Amino acid sequence: MVKNNKILIPLLFFFLISLSGRSQSVQSLEKKIQSIQKDIKLAEKLLKETSKDKETTINQVALLQTQINQRESLIKTYQNQVNAINKEIQKNKNNISALEKDIALYRKEYSNLLVINYRNKGKVNNLLFIFSSEDFNQAMRRMRYLQELNDMLKDKIDDISSTQTKINTQLAKNEKHKKEIEKILDEEKKEKATLVKERDKLNKDIASLKKKESQIQKDIKKKENETKALKKEIEKIIAEEIRKAKEREEAAKKNNGKPVDYKLSSNFAQNKGKLPYPVEQGIIIGKYGLSQHPTQKKVTVNNNGIDISTIKGAKARSVFEGEVCFITSQGGNNVILIRHGLYFTLYSNLEKVFVRVGDKVTTGQEIGRIHTNVSDGKTILHFEIWQENRTTVNPALWIMKN
Repeated sequence: MVKNNKILIPLLFFFLISLSGRSQSVQSLEKKIQSIQKDIKLAEKLLKETSKDKETTINQVALLQTQINQRESLIKTYQNQVNAINKEIQKNKNNISALEKDIALYRKEYSNLLVINYRNKGKVNNLLFIFSSEDFNQAMRRMRYLQELNDMLKDKIDDISSTQTKINTQLAKNEKHKKEIEKILDEEKKEKATLVKERDKLNKDIASLKKKESQIQKDIKKKENETKALKKEIEKIIAEEIRKAKEREEAAKKNNGKPVDYKLSSNFAQNKGKLPYPVEQGIIIGKYGLSQHPTQKKVTVNNNGIDISTIKGAKARSVFEGEVCFITSQGGNNVILIRHGLYFTLYSNLEKVFVRVGDKVTTGQEIGRIHTNVSDGKTILHFEIWQENRTTVNPALWIMKN
């Protein structure tokens, strides 16, 4: 009897632990849903900022495609949440079934004890059972057995019944939650269908862009040449900054000081994935690295950073403490390069700058206002991260989800 009791306690313990783990899984999915919904609302806002009388642009195509991808991701996340709750419900049912078997077993044992007590005519014969022992130790064992058995059966029946009630309550909540999610999932699928229709309509507008294919090709070539020229200029600046950093390191070693540049670099690297967004709110519409042009299927573009669509009048913000080491112009707008030890961040397409070369900046400090294109009403920040070996890294892996 005691052995069964020892088995039941860890069973209940591990059940409660697993129940807690599953609840956390559902909660994490809910947070992801909220994040995606936030992005979708922002994308809708950014699309609405472009007035109807303006021509369809490449940026609109990219933004709408991003919104559709977000909606698909949202639907998938809802489905994952439904699946997670289904698993939780089934596991709860299995645990209830196991606990009900334990309850039946203990009730049977308790019933047998009552029958024994009845046949022995209650407490008097229980005393005879104790006093008929061969020695004092046996009498003590029999007395403890009767007391502990009665107490254990009563307590465990109460405990198991209470646990079963709690699980049933959780099951009811899960069933209700599942129905709510399935209802929302149906709505999200309808919205996705609407978005697909909008994309089809937009594809018709893209056909008009193909008539301007030669002009688009010229624009792509012009931007590539500007990017290459800027890249060479940035590489020179970084090489010079690294040379100065090494000089400072040597001077610090001679004076038994600390190499500040390397300490700052270490802090920057430790914050990979935790850096704040370079804008207050925005959506990535241009990914890092090689990708197909949104309207020219045969054209591949190489992006040294990411392009973030944001609201009109938005300000660019430094993602980490550092020093402004370079400011230049590109395509009629400004570019700012900030040094963070042996790492560098670049912010371009700024119509106005709020800092000067040599200024110390803090994390989150506004450094310039992002340019809004007159032709399509889009406000896009180009953002890059460079390393000391004059190579770029994917900024999307370094900044937090906005």
